[in-house]
Amino acid sequence: MNFFSAKEYFYKANTIGFILLLLPVIVFLYIHVDALQSFPVVSDLPRKNQLFILISAMVVTILTVVNLLWRSRIDRMRALGELSKKMEGYFVLFVMRNGAYAASLLLISAGYYLTHSIYFTGIYFIVLLLIISQWPGPARFCLAFDLKGPERDLILHNQDLFRKPRKPAGQPGK
Repeated sequence: MNFFSAKEYFYKANTIGFILLLLPVIVFLYIHVDALQSFPVVSDLPRKNQLFILISAMVVTILTVVNLLWRSRIDRMRALGELSKKMEGYFVLFVMRNGAYAASLLLISAGYYLTHSIYFTGIYFIVLLLIISQWPGPARFCLAFDLKGPERDLILHNQDLFRKPRKPAGQPGK
């Protein structure tokens, strides 16, 4: 990922994050409107409960695995020296985590479509609130990597990243 400032980095991360957030929301709204006009595919109570437990277990498993992977990768990336490598790794983790959350939301939407159960709506909004509460920003990035000093100021104040000065073409080195 190419970026020249912390502001540009978080702008790109937020853009992709919002796309991954809005896609399941649009799907859920479409399914909800369709559910108001149709009958549920699964209508008997024992099958609804089985489907609810299955999908809930799958969502909890997916989110637990993703959060464990998130923590282990962040711990490994703390050892990296360069801030730009930390930022690139954090971006990949953020996209992976939000992609997993979006997949979980789509799975919950499928459960809602099949059963028209209000419980799926509740789980959907809980997962949606989890995404929003874990949204990355400059302060959360600094907290994740325990940044101090100039690196912290660079991230929090949206300054340009440190780059080695390039020599103009055709000039001899000193």
